[in-house]
Amino acid sequence: MYEKCSHALASHAAAVFTTMTRRAPSKVEVRPESSEDPRLLFTVGERVDFRGEAAGGSRVNGFFICAFEAMDAAVLFAGDIASYLGLPASSSKAETDNYVGEFLNVVIGLTCSAWADHGLRVDFSPPEKLQEHTVDLEPEGQCYRVVIEAEGLYTATVFLDFLPEPAEA
Repeated sequence: MYEKCSHALASHAAAVFTTMTRRAPSKVEVRPESSEDPRLLFTVGERVDFRGEAAGGSRVNGFFICAFEAMDAAVLFAGDIASYLGLPASSSKAETDNYVGEFLNVVIGLTCSAWADHGLRVDFSPPEKLQEHTVDLEPEGQCYRVVIEAEGLYTATVFLDFLPEPAEA
């Protein structure tokens, strides 16, 4: 189920990416995250946590992080989204964060519906801005990396970690 959900995320992220940046992705890749290197390092990112119920009644929580390794890549991505929205290009870190967050909000809205079709119903937290951050992935989680590249100009990476919750006593 989690692999299907990660592919649903990739599909929606690629579609939103194409619409909001007006660039067809030159690469879309989904891969399980290696447990050998359980740290995510990035310069700019937005995190959204989720909690819900999987098919069969098991509880699950986790998070999405839409991240960029370099600030200049995030600024170019944000500029493309600003152009799509008819707004001035991003000129500050805060505006860049807002555009990255807007992208992630749209992706999550579409993904939530697709996940329900796969038997996973979740609620999301508001986005949280992350800067020059490291996130340690949980070894018992199901972690995926969705990479969307725009013609060699920039790469948006969405990290997805599903963390099964222990059963209540």
